[in-house]
Amino acid sequence: YRVTLNLLPRKYIARRTPNWARLFFVVVLLGFSALYLFSYGILSLRVQSLKQEINTLELRASHLREEVERLKKVQDEVTKIEQRVRLLKSLIVREKDWLRFFAILGKHMPQDLALSELRCSPERVECRGQATTVASIASFIGSLLRYRDFFSSVDFTSLTLGQDNLYEFGLIMELKSP
Repeated sequence: YRVTLNLLPRKYIARRTPNWARLFFVVVLLGFSALYLFSYGILSLRVQSLKQEINTLELRASHLREEVERLKKVQDEVTKIEQRVRLLKSLIVREKDWLRFFAILGKHMPQDLALSELRCSPERVECRGQATTVASIASFIGSLLRYRDFFSSVDFTSLTLGQDNLYEFGLIMELKSP
């Protein structure tokens, strides 16, 4: 047998930890290690699933951006069509007025006066043309001013002597609103 003698006083003797305490410490250490590994695995799976979700959402966002662009183009086309429809409706509503306007122009336009350009809007009509004399332009303006119920004003924008001794003129006719 092996005999060990310790000659140190009792207070200096190193006490051994009991086996149950060691076992408890090992079990707690293994439990925390297992918990750490389990939580690490769960979190890594969660990170992977979130990365996949991010990729899916980015793909969906790009599809939605493309769809928004397509919808903007369609909305622009719809807006243009709506503007055309509004213009057509305003022309249809004022059709009699426009017929009357062109009848007045045709009735009172002197023989030596020719209109080369006519721009119409709901509020005014701009026209350009040529005449052989200033008197024919003046008589044309005077004839138009007789229709105060239709024209609020008729004014010159320009008058120049052009080629072949023809007077080139520009007029603005302000229309009265119905």
